[in-house]
Amino acid sequence: MDTFVQILISGIALGFLYALVSLSFVVLLKATGHFNLLPGSFVLLGAYTLFQFHQNFGINFWLSLLIAIVLVTALGLAIHYVIFQRIDRTADQHAAGLAILLVTIGLLSLSQATAVSSWGAEVLLLGDPWGLNTLRLGAINVPMRDIWVIVLSIAVLIIFWLVIQHTRVGVGMRAIASDSQAAFVQGISPRKVAPYAWLMSAGAAVIAGVLMATEAGGGLRPTLDVVAFTALPALILGGIRSLPGCVAGGLVLGVLQQLANGYAPAAFGQHFATVLPWIIMIIVLLVRPSGLFATREFRRA
Repeated sequence: MDTFVQILISGIALGFLYALVSLSFVVLLKATGHFNLLPGSFVLLGAYTLFQFHQNFGINFWLSLLIAIVLVTALGLAIHYVIFQRIDRTADQHAAGLAILLVTIGLLSLSQATAVSSWGAEVLLLGDPWGLNTLRLGAINVPMRDIWVIVLSIAVLIIFWLVIQHTRVGVGMRAIASDSQAAFVQGISPRKVAPYAWLMSAGAAVIAGVLMATEAGGGLRPTLDVVAFTALPALILGGIRSLPGCVAGGLVLGVLQQLANGYAPAAFGQHFATVLPWIIMIIVLLVRPSGLFATREFRRA
C-alpha cells in the first residue's frame, strides 16, 4: 500500500507537469487561432536560461526563473510579430496554420542546436533549492521536487483560471479562438491579447521545463523538449481547446504512466510506460477525436 501511494503521488506530480505544458499549447492556440510547437522550445530554452543566470551568473534561483520567463516571453512575441503575423497577412487561414506549424518545427530544431552549441550536450545541474531532498510521511518518502511541482502547478492553474474566466483578456482569447474575424469586428484586437497570451504560455512552459530539469528530474539536457512533447497525448485526451481538459488529461496520463512503471508485467517490455501515453492518444483519436473532456466554446461580446 505504501508503494502504491508513493507511485500515486509521483504520478500526480508528473500529471501536473504534463498539464503545464499542455496549457502552454492551448493558451497560444486560443490567442492566435493556430496550433504551433513553440512551447517545446520554451521548455528547453527557459530551463537553459535559468541555468545561465543562476549557475553561471550567480543570481538567485527564483529571480533567475522570473528572468527566464521574461526573456522567453520576449522571444515568443518577437516570433509572433515578425513571423506569425506576416504569414497571417499573406496566406489564407488553412495555409497559414500549416505554414506556422512548419515554421515552429524548424524553430524547435534551431533551439535544440542553440542549446547544444551554447551549453554542450552533457547533463547539467540547475542548482534547484530542493535538490534530492525528501519529505518522510510515515513509511512514504516524497521527493520535495514532487511537492514543489504540485504546489507551483496549482498556483499557475489558479492564475490561468482567473485570467481566462474573469478578465477581458481571457474573453478575448476565447473569442479569437472561436472566430477571429468576428472577434475583430466586435473590437477585440489580437495585438492587445497577444502579449498576455505569450506571457502565460511562456510562464507555464518555462516553469514546467525547470521542474523537469531539476536534479530529481534527471538534470538539464538538450532533449528536454522531446520529453515535454510527451504532454501532447494529455492535450489530445483532454481536448485540444479545453483548459480544464488539459489538467484532467495530464493527471490521468501521469498517474497511468507511473502505475505502468511500477506494476506493468515484464512481458509488456521495458519501455511500455514510455509509449503508454501515445497508445492512449491513438485510441482517443479513434474513439473521440475531440477529446474525452472537451467542452464547447462560447463567445461573449
